[in-house]
Amino acid sequence: MKEVLNFELIHQLVKMHGLDEVLDDTVLAELRLLEAEKGEMICEKGERPERLYFLVQGKLKIFTTLPNGKSLLLRFGTPLSLVGDLELVNGKEASNSVQSVNRSLLLAVSYRAIQNSYTKNPNFLHFMLSQVTHKLYTFSNLSSLNMLCPVESRFASYLLSTLDENTTTSEEVQTSTLTELADLLGTSYRHLNRVIQDLCKRDIIRKARRKIVIQNVEELREIAGGNVYEKC
Repeated sequence: MKEVLNFELIHQLVKMHGLDEVLDDTVLAELRLLEAEKGEMICEKGERPERLYFLVQGKLKIFTTLPNGKSLLLRFGTPLSLVGDLELVNGKEASNSVQSVNRSLLLAVSYRAIQNSYTKNPNFLHFMLSQVTHKLYTFSNLSSLNMLCPVESRFASYLLSTLDENTTTSEEVQTSTLTELADLLGTSYRHLNRVIQDLCKRDIIRKARRKIVIQNVEELREIAGGNVYEKC
């Protein structure tokens, strides 16, 4: 990630997301604005994070790696998602990997700068508690989605979660990455390919230049059944 040296923008983003109400002045002064490119890793499973990140623009993909080497999609993070909050508290290695879906902006502060003050800041502790509670809630719901919903519903949910605003093209889903996507959704490549072919025949999606284009968003939402791999 590269640092964006724009202090006016940092001030605007802090105000926009209410961080000035939960962070001490000393911590606010240590905030840095970072830009992550599409596909760039923010944190990898097994690492020991050194920063707490606040996602203020873009979208993050959170997934875990299973003992057999395959990956499993957990959810997507949207502003104002936190990365490294659990590790800040428990001091352990990251249990999941976090990747930028598209160009993302994150405000970051080092653990060193925040560890000395956050336990004495009730506003920040309340904010952290609300974030962790929501993570547990969404994790429970999306675990059910992974285990109980058919692949067609999971794929529809994934497409909706990766859909860019004001467009029907999902930049995340390319035919060259379908094997990896099948692993993320907990299915086989052949099964996922059959689902895609069926959705194409029903004119719900189509393939165009190695990308998936959604033709009928409403129909896709019905298939997803209200389940989306996303933090609201």
